[in-house]
Amino acid sequence: MKVTQHVHRLPVSTPTLFPATTTNVYVVTDGSSAVLIDAGYEFEGAHQTVVDYLAKIGSPTVEAILLTHYHRDHSPGAKFFTAHFDCPVYAHPAETAFIEKEIAPVRVEHTLLDGDVVQVGRLALQVLHAPGHTHGCLNFWLPEDEVLFTADNIVGEGTTWIGPPDGDLRAYLHTLQRLKSYPARLIAPGHGEMIAEVQEKIDFFIGRRLEREEQIYTLVAECPRTVDDLVQAVYRDTVHPSVIWVAERTIQGHLLKLAGDGRVRKTDGDRYEAI
Repeated sequence: MKVTQHVHRLPVSTPTLFPATTTNVYVVTDGSSAVLIDAGYEFEGAHQTVVDYLAKIGSPTVEAILLTHYHRDHSPGAKFFTAHFDCPVYAHPAETAFIEKEIAPVRVEHTLLDGDVVQVGRLALQVLHAPGHTHGCLNFWLPEDEVLFTADNIVGEGTTWIGPPDGDLRAYLHTLQRLKSYPARLIAPGHGEMIAEVQEKIDFFIGRRLEREEQIYTLVAECPRTVDDLVQAVYRDTVHPSVIWVAERTIQGHLLKLAGDGRVRKTDGDRYEAI
């Protein structure tokens, strides 16, 4: 589906986390040139959706696949697309080894750093190193259309989990503040519909993380608690058992930040207490 003059959003079925059921593959085009942002999973139907759509819009030449991060709902489809379109995979160097495990035997041919520019015809797609969800997560800014591609840092459905080993809450909050500085008209999220309320959505994500942080600190200040204690107190009866591991890592991510801020410490009994 065309969402701006140069941006097309193709939600494809992937093994992602509830409430999302699809991952967005974006096509950025200008004239006869195109790039894909993310590649989804190895579902034949997903591959065909992208191939058919590109044929429908005139079969622009796909010059590269830009992978935002390695997670299996975003990267494995690159195995098909690199062969089908005869194009390279680009990624941040901190993601390269992880991505290459997901797309083997395909390799990442080119790495992208913060401040790089990917030319798509006459368009200058700006590269943002946006850690938080993963250490090497990439976001992109397309000034010509005022579109901010946020991968899983900002999603259209639910919120984003941030926790070890991939996530870093302090880096994530810094990334969100940075994203606020772009004069975006639209957010193109990793999952869900395009987002028009840009500043409000980013503020919501910041507020949700800070609210959860204070909730966890308050619980620990009441009495020392383990990670399991906190999961039960915070998420009891609100998350499906299949994603309880996400809740655990989210709690761990908050505790790491609180410890780094000097607000909590771990006791000998694997409990956390307020300082």
